[in-house]
Amino acid sequence: PGVRFSLSHSGDLVLVALAPEPVGVDVEGLATHRAVLGAQSALHPAEADELALLPAHGRPAAFTRAWVRKEAYLKGLGTGLVRDPALDYLGTGPLPTAPAPGWSVRDVRVPAGYAAAVALRTP
Repeated sequence: PGVRFSLSHSGDLVLVALAPEPVGVDVEGLATHRAVLGAQSALHPAEADELALLPAHGRPAAFTRAWVRKEAYLKGLGTGLVRDPALDYLGTGPLPTAPAPGWSVRDVRVPAGYAAAVALRTP
């Protein structure tokens, strides 16, 4: 058993996680309205439905929350974006959903204008 790590950066922020189990982290600046429209295919169908119910001004933050959760989870799996991010539901709301048994995903508090998450395989 060794130490696993994950690293992500965006703008002036750097996020690092160290753990005895597979771990992934991601931090991103909030998506633009245009980016949200262009990246709908990366969302699970239920996440796309959630996003569609939000007012336009709330979609960038919700999309970015979902995206960092997905990317953290896929990094933890060791697949990165080779695995289709639309396969996994992690949610767009204020609390993430565990994507699979044995995995925990949590949002990380970061400055306004960013979103971040960590995913950890639980033994």
